[in-house]
Amino acid sequence: MIQNRRKFSIELENLNTKVFDMGIEVISSFKKVLIACKDSDIDLATEVKEHDIIINDIEISINVDGYLLIAKQCPVAGDLRRIITAIKISNDLERIADYSVNIAKYLIKTKYDNSVHIESISKLGEHIIKMLEGIMTAFKDEDIELALDINSMDEILDDEYDKEVKGLINISKTASNIELEEAMRALLVLKQIERAGDHITNIAENIVYLVNGKRVELN
Repeated sequence: MIQNRRKFSIELENLNTKVFDMGIEVISSFKKVLIACKDSDIDLATEVKEHDIIINDIEISINVDGYLLIAKQCPVAGDLRRIITAIKISNDLERIADYSVNIAKYLIKTKYDNSVHIESISKLGEHIIKMLEGIMTAFKDEDIELALDINSMDEILDDEYDKEVKGLINISKTASNIELEEAMRALLVLKQIERAGDHITNIAENIVYLVNGKRVELN
């Protein structure tokens, strides 16, 4: 019985480690795509796009491991919360990684000068990186206070997003067709970044649930 419990504890810890490692991969993906945007580096953008399969594989592995633990061990209370949280957080991380891939695709498909929009994309993207780094630390340390602080950063992100959208709308009023096309494409990218912030908020909610078993609505 004791040996079984020890094995279960190790498997549970491995599950947590996979979630944290997945978070590191997603952070790396976002950092690379922002560098690619600033440098107009198509090769690096392509690397981000191709690397997404590794992140997807980690999510699948977390899901498989989690469901197998539930099926084999029938965990309750805190152990069950930990497994459920790992699965949910991995899903949010996978979605965030998808947004970095979409930004990479935006850069790869850009035909005209988009330099005027790169500053906006970079500013919001850097904010996402800070949020991601903070939320993964909160997960690792099971730190509710830090998770809530990171959630507050999403409100700042939303405000910045609104400002950038208004700026793009103003540009579109006097823009040529090419400039309008680039403005609209940039707007779609900014929306992807804003949505990434919402998924980080979901992770914050799940950290609260993991630690004290309470469901909260932070978005």
